Amino acid sequence: MNESHATILIVDDEDIIRYALQKKLSRIGYNVISLEKAEDVLYLVKNGGQKIDLIITDIKLRKMDGIELLRRIRNLDDPIPVMIITGHGNVEDAIRALRFGASDFIRKPFDINEIASSVRAILRSRDEKELADNFSQYADFEKAEFRIPPDISIINPLAYRLTRNLVASGLCNNNTSENLSLALVEAISNAMYHGTLEISSDIREEGGIKKFNEEVERRKNDSAYMNRFIKISYHLTKEYVEYIIEDEGPGFNYHSLPDPRDPENFFKESGRGLLIIRIHMDEVEWVGRGNIVRLKKNKIERNGIKYQEEIL
Repeated sequence: MNESHATILIVDDEDIIRYALQKKLSRIGYNVISLEKAEDVLYLVKNGGQKIDLIITDIKLRKMDGIELLRRIRNLDDPIPVMIITGHGNVEDAIRALRFGASDFIRKPFDINEIASSVRAILRSRDEKELADNFSQYADFEKAEFRIPPDISIINPLAYRLTRNLVASGLCNNNTSENLSLALVEAISNAMYHGTLEISSDIREEGGIKKFNEEVERRKNDSAYMNRFIKISYHLTKEYVEYIIEDEGPGFNYHSLPDPRDPENFFKESGRGLLIIRIHMDEVEWVGRGNIVRLKKNKIERNGIKYQEEIL
């Protein structure tokens, strides 16, 4: 799929929301379809004969809600990435969306540029998966280490590389593999932005994605940061997969991390990333001075043992 010619389906029962999204995404070059009801989305996906590359849906719809739509889309033979739009403070629905495999969620009132940025990242990630060489059917044991510079373009391909053999090894299913990839994107992004480049989340909270990206570009070319690297260790066995991510920043007091389930913290960028990581990993542990995080996912048995339901 060519990202610039992707087809995006927007479903929202508010005309103004659909119009704003359609106008922005069409300007970028995407083919945009706009619908009011989730039921119409399912009909189009199953009977329309048109390939849909991404669905953007509000959680609150008149009949079938966005969570149920997400669940049904993820159960298709060829699932479509889904981005969820949720109201401020609606923590439980956003958590449910992540559990059902949402590719991302955006809160209202949203920054239209934030949505455009997330759309690009989701579509780029799908392209990279289709293009990557896949020898997962032969995976039995794998161990690797990567040392990467502060380059944003590396994050999604690396997250895919670190999860592409999980399904064939018998560790988990496709949905869980994609969820782990999402958690790794957050963890590596945290190490790159907040660790290696020492950028505060406050910049994004106060100035939006544009200001944040400008600061990323500035620090990437700053001699104080540009020679720092992030080391990622990966260990896959038949029983678990473990990732250790280490940055060369000063670290932080991880004992003082806010509870991401608190509505006051949940929609902050730092709280959002932490919640995604904790939801999808079985073990999350910071060590050292806070510049190292260890992530572990245990094998999911297909015969009766359900997914981990607790965040912590």
